[in-house]
Amino acid sequence: MSGLISNYKILKEHNLIVEYHTGILDADSFIEFKKSITLDPLFLPSLNYFVHLKKVTFNTNPEDIDKYVRFLDANSKVYGNRRVALITNTPNQVVSTTMFKMMQQNKSQSVEIFSTNENALEWLNSNLNKDEILDVLVSLIPA
Repeated sequence: MSGLISNYKILKEHNLIVEYHTGILDADSFIEFKKSITLDPLFLPSLNYFVHLKKVTFNTNPEDIDKYVRFLDANSKVYGNRRVALITNTPNQVVSTTMFKMMQQNKSQSVEIFSTNENALEWLNSNLNKDEILDVLVSLIPA
């Protein structure tokens, strides 16, 4: 894997942004991806996030995570009051996402880490079922 490949889909009817990432995640590429989402005409600050990170290798250290946290804090009005579900499955992913969860102080967003899509959807209060989220994720996998 080289570089980060990221795709997303905004499901306004479900108040949700679904993100699918694959490759090597570094702070700068992730921040640029987050900025690009805000340019989408369907974007709303109040949308919740379902962030699929199971195909990612984190190339981050505490300073990188702090850089991302500071980016979110500086743009808190853009990212609004929301829930963020991070879906992981490797120790590398769990460590980095746990550090992010512990470091972020943005009270307008609530972050949780999950190993299953179903638990993440339930926490997000989404009415998508496991087959529907899988269909969305498959549509986001790079060709």
